[in-house]
Amino acid sequence: GADMRQPERGRFSFRGVILITVAFVLVTLLVMYSILHGLGDEEDTQATGEVAVTSSDDGGSAGAEHGGYDGLKFGSLPPGGKYTEKGSGKFRTAGEPGKTFGKGKKKFTYVVEVETTLKSSAYGGDDAFAAMVDATLANPKSWVGDPQYSFQHVDEKKLPKGKKPDMRIQLTSPETTAATCGDSYGIETSCNFPGEGRVVLNEARWVRGAIPFEGDLGAYRQYMINHEVGHGIGHKAHVPCSKDGALAPIMMQQTISLNNAEIYKINPDKAFKDNPNTCKANPWVFPFGYKNSK
Repeated sequence: GADMRQPERGRFSFRGVILITVAFVLVTLLVMYSILHGLGDEEDTQATGEVAVTSSDDGGSAGAEHGGYDGLKFGSLPPGGKYTEKGSGKFRTAGEPGKTFGKGKKKFTYVVEVETTLKSSAYGGDDAFAAMVDATLANPKSWVGDPQYSFQHVDEKKLPKGKKPDMRIQLTSPETTAATCGDSYGIETSCNFPGEGRVVLNEARWVRGAIPFEGDLGAYRQYMINHEVGHGIGHKAHVPCSKDGALAPIMMQQTISLNNAEIYKINPDKAFKDNPNTCKANPWVFPFGYKNSK
């Protein structure tokens, strides 16, 4: 009788082990699912919160949560991150000099500088700003695409005695920008100050962008660099939109508007008068390449 019951007990024990093992696995899976599901919910909540948070420094973030600029007048500074209103008027050097872009005989040397009172860590730090300048000027869709031009990021301390860089590409507070560029437009803009070779990039715009670029901050920063450097290398005149629906020329004042008539209201340049054309935002000198621009 004992021999007959032994196999039965063996079968019972084996089945019990299987059931216990399956139950343990199911409980483990349920616990893991709960943990992962909880983390996922937390991450979603944090992401939503980051999207919804907007700065109210300009007195109105309406529409920013949904990516729209309803109610903002053309030329207005969009809502967004914080920037430093007041500046020291003094600058610190940024980036890594030594890089040369292009082989053209019209060579322009430049340094990159950040006003000392700016807190650039909010957008990657000084070196991130300088890297953006370098990368933009090195792109064949920028001025270097024209074979007559070349650019070199230099170390001013290593230049021959008495020699200055052709351009100082500076990230500058709105206060210092207005003091340097003037404030006749009544809006936040950037400028080129040829007397001192300064390419003045307004930090308010670097942080907030411009309405015509519809929130594409990277493209707007490329436009800022290309447009103001364009002035710096001798392209003094602003250019209107020549064909309705076309990409805007780089020397169009795209910060203000993509419509000639609207630009004329702020800058009464005869080139924009009685010209109703509206272009599309464009950050590049040669958006389709230099050869295709001819």
